Amino acid sequence: MKDVGTNRFIKEVLNSTNSLVNIDINDVRDLFHDGEEIHAFDVSVPADKENRMALLMEQIKKCSNCHEPYNHALVFFYFPSTLPLLMEELKPFCEWVESVPGELMIKWGMATQSAQEIRAIVLLQ
Repeated sequence: MKDVGTNRFIKEVLNSTNSLVNIDINDVRDLFHDGEEIHAFDVSVPADKENRMALLMEQIKKCSNCHEPYNHALVFFYFPSTLPLLMEELKPFCEWVESVPGELMIKWGMATQSAQEIRAIVLLQ
C-alpha cells in the first residue's frame, strides 16, 4: 500500500533533475512489491555542518528502526552543487547498509539541488 506521501516521494525521485546517480521507474518496480506497505520519510541536515553525513545517517537509522523488519530500500540524496557530497562522506551510508540484518536489496541515487542542505528521501519495504 502506498500513501499520498509515498507517491509524492517516488515522483520527486523519478523527476529529479541534475541527477548524478539516477533512479528510474524500473528501479522502483524491481525494488517494491505491489500490495506490501512502503514506509517513506525525508530527513535533512545543513550542508555546511561538520560530519553532515554522519548526522544525516543518525536520522535515517532512527527513522528506519521504526519500520523494521525491511529488506528493500531506496535512498536518494540531494545536496547543493556548491557543497557537493564527496565519496568519502558515503562511509556512514555504507556502514548503515551493512548493518541492516538479513538480505537488503537497495537502490540509491543522488542529485544536486538549490537548497543549502543535505537531504535524503528514504523508502523502505
